[in-house]
Amino acid sequence: MSDDEPTLSAAELEEVAVFPLPSAVFFPDTDLPLHLFEDRYRAMAEDRIVNGSGVIAIALLRPGYEADYEGRPAIHTVAGIGRTIAHRKNENGTHDIVLRGLGRVRLDELPKGEHPYRLAKATPLRTTNTELPRSVLAPLLSCTSRIAAVVRERHPDFEVGFDADDEVATIVDRIADRFVSEPPRRQTILEALDLQERLELVTDAVGDLLALIGSREEPS
Repeated sequence: MSDDEPTLSAAELEEVAVFPLPSAVFFPDTDLPLHLFEDRYRAMAEDRIVNGSGVIAIALLRPGYEADYEGRPAIHTVAGIGRTIAHRKNENGTHDIVLRGLGRVRLDELPKGEHPYRLAKATPLRTTNTELPRSVLAPLLSCTSRIAAVVRERHPDFEVGFDADDEVATIVDRIADRFVSEPPRRQTILEALDLQERLELVTDAVGDLLALIGSREEPS
């Protein structure tokens, strides 16, 4: 879904399985492959994918999660939500899945119940200031093109991950997913609901990456 065209039912949003991860931030209109191997997430796969609608929210764990990893460590409440578009159950009981990002949500965690995994009520978050002209993308696209040219010197098949006719919000999110690696920075971008602010954050991050690449290519 786009942020303004939800395709999740009220029932699906009322009780969403939450998969907390230490370094994954999940953007709308992107695909996220996952390998589920812990017992609690094998149970989640059986309940929510094999026997359910395949909707899962991906939440970034807050710093210090290691002390309570097996329990319920603190998470960022703004998360990405998606639906399973590919699933394979392996002979050893693990699951390989691919989620397609559907939007941003705010999670209100539900009390611990019978399930070994965490559940939350999800409230969709709308992107604002969406009527930006495509011309505002020019600095970001310039940086992206220059980075892609460098990457293609070693990986000729590298793709930037978006189409020219995609919506502005989609392009910004897909570039963030493809070119911004630091989880805290990705989380800040996910939480930016104003599209102009989000664009500026992504442009700054991609500009920093371009500068880093340039510094490494300079002769010593």
